[in-house]
Amino acid sequence: MNRWGQAAFSPRRIALVGASNEAGKVGRVIIDNLLAGGGAEIVAIHPTATEIRGCRAYPQICDLADMIDLAIVVTPPATVPGVIADCARAKVAVAVIISGGFAETGPQGAALEAEIVRVARAGGVRLVGPNCFGLINARSGLNASLALGLPAAGGVSLFTQSGAYGMAAVSRSQEGAIGFAKVLAGGNKADIAEADAVRFFGADPETRVIALVLESLSDGPAFIAALRAVTPAKPVVILKTGRSGAGMRAAASHTAAHAQDFPVTRAVLRQAGAVVVEDGFTLFEVAAALDRQGPLRGRRVAVITNSGGTGVELADLLEAEGLEVPALSAELRADIARHLPPHGSAANPVDVTTQWNRFPEMYGESLRALLASDEIDAVIPVLLQRSALDPRVVDAVIAESRAAVERGVRKPVHVCWVASAAGEPLRQKLVAAGIPCHEWAARTARTLAKCRLIEPEAVPAVGPPLPPPADVPADGWLAPDQVFSLLSSWGLPVAPWRIVEDVDGAIAAASELGFPVVMKAIRPGLLHKTEAGAVRLGLADANAVRRVVFEWSRTLGPGAALVQQQVAAGVEIALGAVRDATFGPLVMCGLGGIWTEALGDVALRLAPIGPSEALRAFAELRGQRLLDGLRGTPAVDRQALAELVARLSAWIARAPWCLELDLNPLVASGDCFTIVDARMRIER
Repeated sequence: MNRWGQAAFSPRRIALVGASNEAGKVGRVIIDNLLAGGGAEIVAIHPTATEIRGCRAYPQICDLADMIDLAIVVTPPATVPGVIADCARAKVAVAVIISGGFAETGPQGAALEAEIVRVARAGGVRLVGPNCFGLINARSGLNASLALGLPAAGGVSLFTQSGAYGMAAVSRSQEGAIGFAKVLAGGNKADIAEADAVRFFGADPETRVIALVLESLSDGPAFIAALRAVTPAKPVVILKTGRSGAGMRAAASHTAAHAQDFPVTRAVLRQAGAVVVEDGFTLFEVAAALDRQGPLRGRRVAVITNSGGTGVELADLLEAEGLEVPALSAELRADIARHLPPHGSAANPVDVTTQWNRFPEMYGESLRALLASDEIDAVIPVLLQRSALDPRVVDAVIAESRAAVERGVRKPVHVCWVASAAGEPLRQKLVAAGIPCHEWAARTARTLAKCRLIEPEAVPAVGPPLPPPADVPADGWLAPDQVFSLLSSWGLPVAPWRIVEDVDGAIAAASELGFPVVMKAIRPGLLHKTEAGAVRLGLADANAVRRVVFEWSRTLGPGAALVQQQVAAGVEIALGAVRDATFGPLVMCGLGGIWTEALGDVALRLAPIGPSEALRAFAELRGQRLLDGLRGTPAVDRQALAELVARLSAWIARAPWCLELDLNPLVASGDCFTIVDARMRIER
């Protein structure tokens, strides 16, 4: 355990700066919480008092003879720099600043926050906060927070910027919904932030699942590195707030327009192995399920139900979430059918029908057979009304789940719970036995799907940074011949081209490349050529080329043009890259041509990636079936395309000066790929 984590969550001596005897004051709430936990020695810091709530009081921390591990600060903001300086002199390891009035209030508060960080770093003090809820160690009873009481102990550790989510965590836990190991509220995250928390919780033996509520990211690359290191061993579940359009960027290129704040964050966090959820309730439900039953290691789910309709609904919802409800083998069906009435169904879902008196046997035996089978990765017993209200059914589900664990079987069992309030004691019994209960089919399917973890792939090695191109225009957009020359030097497949200045040059270039040809006008500021009528296809002879040159001179003014060999028809794909301010280089893939804007069907990844990660990206596209060939068009070789995307990502990772790149369209047919249009903006 690192020094700050040991001092924060397992302190021997705690100093509360701003302790108070007065009811209702924060200093009173905190000292009462600290005293309720026991364990650590508590000292109060107060300018005049000699004793507070039975604890000896001192004017300042450096008046103490013995070392303080953890300082809790609840004094007015203007006093905090002096308090932190006092902590530094006393060699305090960690200070938790509950007080607000810092960067969240504006420039003056931000300057004050910068000052406390400067003082802390100069003195070797790590900071939690300011403007935070505090911290909790539910296992040891430490409550150095504003919470009213401790959460139930469990294996989930929470890092949250929001104090309200800290309160919600305690409330949900006290209701039996989730158990916590530790809670750390970062507040303004002036020092200790999400990457520190993930690294600490990742090494903490009491933490089985890590949950995070993030409003912002302090250091994108450091956070992703921490996630990559931890997620292969421990699940990490993240709620990222601030996803609305108000936080999105505008951009000139298709790639940058699609690489907006939350889509980028969601894609990169998932790529690093994290589970991303959309709301706080789901955050706690998924984290608790992972803590109680562990992750889902495959896609195959079996359903046991006493309601055929609910079973079918659940099967539909599971498959919509990317899971499978597979048909069972004849042998497994026969094993299950021995315990069902003749009109029951041993298919998947298993329907035990309404023979109420036999519910315990049918649920228990079906669950036993499914957990023992290598055909299934998880089982969902649907407990609906009579089955939910029968204590013998609940006992059978608990008994078979425990027996499977004792046999070394680690397959998740989640209950889909549909019952009245009368069944609440039985639902609580299941939860206490470590079996998650989700109300209704939709929540069950969503939660189980979120429990399927994907281990992050190793980051491919790339070469040293590349030098930027010379002669860059003022706006950063490279000329077409510069872009195509650069892409060709990277070994990417570019359609043969020529840049021409007049009609004679255009005809000569077309004759050399071979008819038919494509022509594209080149004019300053002309980015979206199709809308401007600046692209012409299928020019079959010199006269057609001549007519286009004269027409553009009349409508667009004189200027250069690009002449390209026309590529045979295929699937149009969009590839691209953008330099994200938070994470760095991203690659994009999606449907190309007009579909890029019309559908917005793209997948994003942090570069560089390998071919297998590119294949995962293709699988996210709603229109991915187009890659497999429709109505006579040849299928695209996905593996070859993935290798091309991986190669592009490696070059982008080496080009920190590339701000935006659009390859749209790339025409794909089988394993043949040709880039027919490209734009690049670089940092000057």
